[in-house]
Amino acid sequence: MVGLDDRAVRGKMRPDSEQPRWRFHCCLEDPVDFVGFEEAWKSLAPLHVIRLEASTEEAFRPGLDDSDELVIFDLCGSTPDADAIQLEIPRERAADALEALIHKLHLAPLLLFPVGQWRKVFDAITFELAENENWQEIESASIVALNTHDPLMCEPVDLHLVHDIFASILKVGEDPLQGMTLAALGKPLLICAEPPGHLRIELGRESLAAEVRDLIEPFASTGS
Repeated sequence: MVGLDDRAVRGKMRPDSEQPRWRFHCCLEDPVDFVGFEEAWKSLAPLHVIRLEASTEEAFRPGLDDSDELVIFDLCGSTPDADAIQLEIPRERAADALEALIHKLHLAPLLLFPVGQWRKVFDAITFELAENENWQEIESASIVALNTHDPLMCEPVDLHLVHDIFASILKVGEDPLQGMTLAALGKPLLICAEPPGHLRIELGRESLAAEVRDLIEPFASTGS
């Protein structure tokens, strides 16, 4: 983890009128949005989300700032952080575990950031999601976002779509740039998936980490 002195310098916010937003209805109840990157990044600052040292111009890798309460769960046995707690989950059950976690903790709205640009994600999982109408709507509306890290903002009604995106990345992703990071607005929680086989949850409060562990353990290899 990087400390406070290693925070990336954030660019100046553009006025809201200049923030690109592309809205389309993935679900009838509420739209899914692509949100301008700087707008989204500013919203995460109070949660102490930073760019990790592993970030590059091509790869956006956020993480929680180091603190005494930082807890990292390694769900696939491949997180490089030496302090990560191993809580291994079979890969085929991981997306189910994440969906249950998001639902039970009432995490919303959610921001989905691609590690690489969106083009990498679409190349990886569009065939896998060829029959998923919600994903097809996103793909058809995403042309202006393909070469960006602008996140998708999702609401509770989009939870099944979030599940399917993570399931597909974990199943068919081969390149770390095809990965995805989920940030929960309002809670210090990040879910980071990077192919092949990297999945971790970062939490900024020990009490929240205890809740997450209770929700995840039934899906673990030793769970029922």
